[in-house]
Amino acid sequence: MDAALHTSLLSFFGWLIRGSFMAGILVLLVLIVQFILKNKLEARWKYLLWMPVVIRLLLPWAPESSLSLYNVLSLEAIVPGIHGQSQSPDVGKAADRATEAAVYGERSLNLETSGIVEVSAPNRGSGTEQERRFWWSEFKEMSFINILMLVWLAGALLLAAKTVYDQLRLKQALRAGRPIDIPLLTALFHETKQQMGVKRQVRFLASERLPGPAVIGFRKPVVVISPNLLSTLQKGQLQYILAHEFAHIRRRDVVVNWVMHIILILHWFNPFIWLAVYKARQDQEMACDACALDRLSSQQSSAYGQTIIHVLEHFSGRHHQPGLAGLSSTHKQMKKRLLMIKHFHNKSYHLSILGMTVILVLSGVTLVNAKGDGARSEPQAGSIQLNQDSQESVKDEPDQSSSGEIKDSSEKLAAEELTYEEALAKARKEREEALKALTAEEKKFIDDEKNRLKELVKDSDDTYVTYHKYKKLNSGLDLSFWGLSKEYSTYEDYSKKTSALQGPILQQPDTLPEGYLFSHARIESPTEGEFFEELRAEGRKSDKPVYTKKLDWKEPGRVELRYTDGKDELIINQYTADEEFAKLKGTEFSKQADGRKYFFQYGTGKYYYGISTKSDMSQEKMNEILKAAVLRNNHFSQT
Repeated sequence: MDAALHTSLLSFFGWLIRGSFMAGILVLLVLIVQFILKNKLEARWKYLLWMPVVIRLLLPWAPESSLSLYNVLSLEAIVPGIHGQSQSPDVGKAADRATEAAVYGERSLNLETSGIVEVSAPNRGSGTEQERRFWWSEFKEMSFINILMLVWLAGALLLAAKTVYDQLRLKQALRAGRPIDIPLLTALFHETKQQMGVKRQVRFLASERLPGPAVIGFRKPVVVISPNLLSTLQKGQLQYILAHEFAHIRRRDVVVNWVMHIILILHWFNPFIWLAVYKARQDQEMACDACALDRLSSQQSSAYGQTIIHVLEHFSGRHHQPGLAGLSSTHKQMKKRLLMIKHFHNKSYHLSILGMTVILVLSGVTLVNAKGDGARSEPQAGSIQLNQDSQESVKDEPDQSSSGEIKDSSEKLAAEELTYEEALAKARKEREEALKALTAEEKKFIDDEKNRLKELVKDSDDTYVTYHKYKKLNSGLDLSFWGLSKEYSTYEDYSKKTSALQGPILQQPDTLPEGYLFSHARIESPTEGEFFEELRAEGRKSDKPVYTKKLDWKEPGRVELRYTDGKDELIINQYTADEEFAKLKGTEFSKQADGRKYFFQYGTGKYYYGISTKSDMSQEKMNEILKAAVLRNNHFSQT
């Protein structure tokens, strides 16, 4: 999937989940209010109580308020740990170490804001046999949010396809209908239309494919009735049916039904939304009855109710399709409708102070977000997009910046409390401003240098480092790498490369559990040391906007070996210890929210080591494998 599309879909999915949760609470609140005020609220206002639910589900953004119901009933309060597990200080520290190491371990995948990505194409096996071997492992490594999103998308597409199919059948039934041109019936049709105050052009059709009276369409509405039902009706009964259908047209109920159905497609996973749509359609029918009765005389109420009973005797009134609205009802609902009709009076459809007050109070506490929830009022950009967008790559840009600069940039981002979108917009704006300050010669020099480096690293193992005099052109980072990492699809190719390197190098452990096979390996150049300080000094003295030197290295900056058994991926890493990690001693174990377990060995000199898995492997076994993977050093403690 295209990276930009994937990012947008994740952002939309985050907004959808949060909105669905808040709307679910609101649905329960509406049902409680309707139960408490069942004898005090008129039919029209019971139906309008569902309006805040629809608005809540469609709101792209909402202001914060201390009055918000979600200050108490938040997603985090009801489902503790939804955004992260609460841990003890020691465990939390271990998790932070694991996360930082994991981020360092995936440095070749970086934020779009840095303009930094991979040059050399991964040298993984291209054979179909290897692809078949590892496809399930790659699926297992998908994040939980991605799997949920795919399940939601499949359900939404399935429901949308069914909707299209139903609409095509409805159009066929409409085309099979014939216009009703009997003078007596057409006269009654236009008379009732005028009585109900409908000024739009409406067609009157008879169709055997539709079991009951209904309105189809909202731009060019059509009133459709079954010929069999029509033959059983008296003039007065037909008038009441037409009054009900014109009430649907007057109230734009077909449009409302489409909105509710689209919401149902998007939130198909939420049972509270299904319940809300079902209840709203029931309340819509009662509100439509009230609208029709408001235009009829009080003496006609009883006859109107008898007509509804007569119609339901001829068909099962269940109009669930969004493209139509009709005189429908279940037999269970009939008792409520007849009681409403019996006690109806003309003021019931007019302004209600109680109804308005209830709707305003509901809206005031549910259409605003919790106080201090601003960062989360967006579609979870920080928690979803950061991990996903960091994997975007543009093949004609340098590999990455140094790990120290990445850490500094992330600390600045956290200090400024910027979301991913804000940081991205800020970086782009600064880059545009910096580009304007360049001369034409400087721009040409930068482009030529980039093209030159692309060719140099295309078919070689060389590594080049570029110093950027104008850091804003490189997202605030002064160094970028070309040919930083190399990948190997066979252990033989990896061994051939490591034989020319110095220092401790990971080897294939002989203590691997049965079934685990080599997947691929990665070797990265160092990103810290005297070379880089010298490069910076020379770059500052240069009169060019960028300054590049070849990095000749004999000791790796990072090494990674990956193995898989088709279900789990076992990853072994060797990291260069910076000042902070060089102080650590002993071992450390942590388990992340995604189920991956990390085991680290510190105090081994220049390097420290880590192993991770999602299997039920014990810490002792992980430590055993890690020890066996280290070649030409005796740094491991025996504890």
